[in-house]
Amino acid sequence: MRTGTLFTLKRLLAGQTIARIRMNEALSRETLRGKVVDVGGGRRPDYFDFFQQEQVTSIEAIDGSISGIDFEKDALPYAEDAIDTVIICNVLEHVYHHQFLLSEVARILAPKGHIIGFVPFWVGYHPDPHDYFRYTREAIEQLLADAGFVDIRVHAVGGGPFVANYNTIVLSMPRFIRPIAYLPYVGLDRLFLAMRPRSAERYPLGFIFSGTARSNS
Repeated sequence: MRTGTLFTLKRLLAGQTIARIRMNEALSRETLRGKVVDVGGGRRPDYFDFFQQEQVTSIEAIDGSISGIDFEKDALPYAEDAIDTVIICNVLEHVYHHQFLLSEVARILAPKGHIIGFVPFWVGYHPDPHDYFRYTREAIEQLLADAGFVDIRVHAVGGGPFVANYNTIVLSMPRFIRPIAYLPYVGLDRLFLAMRPRSAERYPLGFIFSGTARSNS
């Protein structure tokens, strides 16, 4: 089972952050279709173990470490309307010219093709090789709309202030401490949100987003 407290504790012990764990859980509700391209994820990221897949014909990865592509200025190596699904997780915060990259994603997607992605929000500085931005829900919606996407969906991944705080310090802890420390943090978080449920809107660990390429008709 890839959800629940026991799974979370195991992944924390393995070295993941709570943001990564909850991102993967959220991606399990997203579906890959047709010809899939993973932009910037490296070699076989673990989130592929969570996606649902429907009639997937191929999955390819493009990344600076694999193909030497520079997302700041290089065109993606596909023809227009060639791809059915593009994945772009934990990438946009590292790209200064993010609108250029999103326009390239829109170019290669077939009409009614899909973009699925994630951006962190409540997370520490993490250059790869640079770390430029943190995006709000409103920013993501506008960026996708400006790139020509429709049927845009953005939803927060995370919890309340205690889980957000835990996520900022977890990588500073020895690994064997991380699962132990998580339990009181998440307990306090649930108690806090039970009393102030709308506070979850103020402490997103990140945002899952998706959109549909506009039809040519």
